[in-house]
Amino acid sequence: MANWKDNFSKMTQSAITKSKEMAEVTRLNMEISTQTQKVKELYAQAGERVLEGGLAMEDPTIADLASQLATLKQNITANQEKLNDVKNINICPNCGAEVARTSKFCDKCGTEMVRVSLDAPTTVCKACGRPIDKGAMFCGACGAKQE
Repeated sequence: MANWKDNFSKMTQSAITKSKEMAEVTRLNMEISTQTQKVKELYAQAGERVLEGGLAMEDPTIADLASQLATLKQNITANQEKLNDVKNINICPNCGAEVARTSKFCDKCGTEMVRVSLDAPTTVCKACGRPIDKGAMFCGACGAKQE
């Protein structure tokens, strides 16, 4: 009977040891994962500072990355505009809320919305930001000459 108790005690100790090892492995893996994520965030911040600041543009790799970034940003903006068209909304220039195109004012902050007619192709005035017909030589709202 003593043999059985010794074996049981050894198995229990072994299970406790394995359990402690597994807990330590899990803790270390989580710490490594957290630190790896922080490294990625720091690389992203450094890269953003270099690219947005126009630093190191003499390096062809950096210049290429900046070009790719500019293209991606243009594509994102175009897709956001298409999405807003599909959803029939404008974005409030003051608070960023989604506002129905039929609304004259933002329902979140009260800012007057620039209403774009969906009937005629339009662009915006370089001076005042109001919508104007494409190809217009002057803005109807402020009179500014368009290029």
